[in-house]
Amino acid sequence: MMWTSEQWTKRMAGTQAGTAHPRRDILAESPGRGSTFGRDRPCPRDGGLTLDWHDSAGYESTVDPMDLPPHPMMRTVLLLSLLLGASSGAQGTPRRVAVLPFQALSGDVPGRAGPRVTQRLTTEVRGVERLELAEPPSAEPAAEPPPEALPQARAAVKEAESRRQQQDFAGAEAWLGQALDAYATPAGAVALPNGNELADAYALRAAVRYSQGRDEEAARALTFALTLSPGRPLPLAATSPLFARTVERVRVALQEQPRGSVRFVSMPPGVPVTLDGHSVESAPVRVVEVPPGMHLWRAVLPSGEATGGLVEVLSGKEVEVKVLPPGEGPGAVLAAALAGNRLDAAAVEAATALGHTLRAELVVFGTVSRTDRGLAVDALVLAPGARTLRRVPRIALDADLLDAGPPLRELSSTLASRGAQTGAAVSLPVVPAAGAAPAPRLVQVKYPVEEKPVSAPKPAVSTPDRAPLAPRKPLVRP
Repeated sequence: MMWTSEQWTKRMAGTQAGTAHPRRDILAESPGRGSTFGRDRPCPRDGGLTLDWHDSAGYESTVDPMDLPPHPMMRTVLLLSLLLGASSGAQGTPRRVAVLPFQALSGDVPGRAGPRVTQRLTTEVRGVERLELAEPPSAEPAAEPPPEALPQARAAVKEAESRRQQQDFAGAEAWLGQALDAYATPAGAVALPNGNELADAYALRAAVRYSQGRDEEAARALTFALTLSPGRPLPLAATSPLFARTVERVRVALQEQPRGSVRFVSMPPGVPVTLDGHSVESAPVRVVEVPPGMHLWRAVLPSGEATGGLVEVLSGKEVEVKVLPPGEGPGAVLAAALAGNRLDAAAVEAATALGHTLRAELVVFGTVSRTDRGLAVDALVLAPGARTLRRVPRIALDADLLDAGPPLRELSSTLASRGAQTGAAVSLPVVPAAGAAPAPRLVQVKYPVEEKPVSAPKPAVSTPDRAPLAPRKPLVRP
């Protein structure tokens, strides 16, 4: 039914008496907008009535009739305006939800399971009428895209070789510096299948520095060339007998030095690692008997992303390499915390920053772990405005994500209906995947490349062009 002005006037008349009233139900219907259910209750301010309106979409508004103008008709108009406005707002303002990348918790999680869960949940959020997917704004294309690391490094090496042939050693050194910087970036290191190309660049730097009289720096660069490509002859040594003897002398000195070790720690654990192009098991792993010098490492994360870099090993010491999800900024901070299965205030601050950037009302992220029956997805919901972290009940999926649709669709519907009240509130620090398998123990392996010991080169003896003369008697004095 639709309340008439007279009915509203009679209904509101009791509020002027200043007496408490029992709760009563009011039902008002508005054509085209559904029904609105209201209840009046005693007003704590003066004992009158306060009306709590709940529309069919679950939106709520409260009005105290004592605050309305005294004219009965004006009260009716204002109350109907409030009723219609609440119903209209419920239908026209969807919740903006940002889905951030889910992270695998171990290396035995099927490849790209985290990105696949992220994509499936994103698809379900798009399909819910009362949700709007918060996506990053489309950036304007750069006038000139940044050059790729490996082609940039190779072009710089080629220019350095040309400058060296022209005996422009200072120019060659400058170009080699640019090349080695490009090789050392994660993008450059990942693109190299092994250290041979990088070793040749360091050998060229050694030759340039020897020509400049910088013998100690040249020997250091030559050591890096030998350790990056163990057991492989340097092509540059074949161009000069003098440089070849220098290479062998540095190689002998290198073999006489005490060796070091490298300890790889990954987030998540269980990531396979290679060192100088050879497999050294999965992290956490300690590689011993590593020759001192520069070495190239590479790893592939469960997300399918590859990362790598250079590490310098010192004689008799151990150096640690942390294998983390690539990237920088708040996204990298949150990804590393999720991969480590521990969220602290810094991780929540990073998620809040990402939510503000995306102008999202809700932010969803979480982990993917391995179970006996398949996979477990542990999702968390954050309202950036309130900075309140809430945990969603665990979702069990098969290893191939064939049955991921219904549970992720249900999660999306819950986000639409409950919003920031989805899940149960948790306090920091929080373990996203409670009961996940413990991290594997540290294993120790030997450096996979064994070089044959070499002796110091002997001085070269010139070969005579003709047969030696027959020995003759020593001259004696008559």
